[in-house]
Amino acid sequence: MLNNSSLMRPFSKILFTLLLVVIHSLFSSFGKHISENKYSNYLEGKEVKALVNIKGGMYLKQGHPVGFHFDLLNRFALHQKCSVKIKPILESDPWTELISGRVDILVVDSQKDTIPDEFAHLVISSIDLNHHEQVWVVRRENYQMLENLNYWFSFFRQSKEYLQLINSYYRKYSGVSYAHGPVSVLSPYDQLIKEYSRNIGWDWRLLAALIYQESKFSMSAKSSRGAQGLMQVRAATAKQFDIENIFDPEQNIKAGTLFIKRLQRFYNLPEIDSVNRIKFTLAAYNAGEGRVEDIRQLGMHRGVDHNDWESLAAVVADMRNRENIPEGVIKLGSFKGNETLRYVNEVISRYDDYKVLVK
Repeated sequence: MLNNSSLMRPFSKILFTLLLVVIHSLFSSFGKHISENKYSNYLEGKEVKALVNIKGGMYLKQGHPVGFHFDLLNRFALHQKCSVKIKPILESDPWTELISGRVDILVVDSQKDTIPDEFAHLVISSIDLNHHEQVWVVRRENYQMLENLNYWFSFFRQSKEYLQLINSYYRKYSGVSYAHGPVSVLSPYDQLIKEYSRNIGWDWRLLAALIYQESKFSMSAKSSRGAQGLMQVRAATAKQFDIENIFDPEQNIKAGTLFIKRLQRFYNLPEIDSVNRIKFTLAAYNAGEGRVEDIRQLGMHRGVDHNDWESLAAVVADMRNRENIPEGVIKLGSFKGNETLRYVNEVISRYDDYKVLVK
C-alpha cells in the first residue's frame, strides 16, 4: 500500500533536480557577467581616439563598413564607460597618426592594408571583427586596451546585437530595382532618416532619396568642396547649428535637415505650391538659396512663372553666359546650372521609385 511519503519521494526528486538547474543557471549567468565585465573599468572616464581607415561603402553592393566600425567603436566605448572620438580617413599617413599617439585605435582591412615594416614591432592588432578580416590596431604599449577589446568582443560577437549590426551594415540593399519586389529598408540609417524627416515635414523616402544622391548612404563620403558625410554637409554650415562632428551619421543628418528647414522658409509662400516648394528647396540645397533667387529673378524678368521650377528650367540655360543677362537682374553672376537641374530631377525621380519600392 502506498503512503503519502511514498508519493512525495518522486516529487521531491523532481523538485530537487529543478532546484539544481536553477542554481546552475544563476551561477552560470553570474559567472558570465563577471567575465564580460572583467576589464570593463580599465578605460573608464578616458577618451579614446580612433581613426577608421577603410574605404568603400559608396556603392550598395560593398556594404557599409565604415558605419559598422563607427557603431562597434561606440558600443565598445559604452561597455568600457569611456568616450570615443572617431575620425574618418585623413590625408596624412594613418600609421604615423597611430604611432605618434594622435590616435589610439586604427581600423584597417587586413586583406588590403598591411602594417609597414618599420612599424611592425610597435603595434599589435585585434582578432578579426567581421568576416571581411577587418581589425583594430593599437600601439604595443596599449596591449591592455587590446586585451579589453578582444575579451569584450569574444562575448559580443555571440550576441543578437552583433548579428543585427552585421545584418544592418553588410546586407545587400536594393538600389532602385523592382527585380525582387518591394523592400522594407533602404539603408542602415533608415531610423535616423525617419526621425529627422519629421522635423522638416517630409516623407522619409524623399529625404532618403536626397541622401542617396549626396552620398549613396556612405557616411565617409567627401567632396572636393569640403562637404562630408551622408548629407554632404560643410563644417561651416554645421557650425551655424552648433554641430561639430559631421562624421557622426546622426549629427550629419541633424545638420542637413536643420539646413533644409532654414531653406524651406524662403519658399514657404502661398503662391508656391507644395511640389514646387520641395523642388526649390532641393535646388537651394544643391546650389544655394542665392542661386535659386537669381533664377527666379531672371525668370520674372523674362515673364516666366518664377514660382514653377519646370518653367524656370529654360531660364537656367541662359545663365551660363553673363552677356545673356541684363545688368542688375541677378546678383551672383553666370551659373552653369546643369548639375542643379539634374540634381532636382534625379532626387524627385528616385523618390517616385522609392514610393513604389519601399513599403
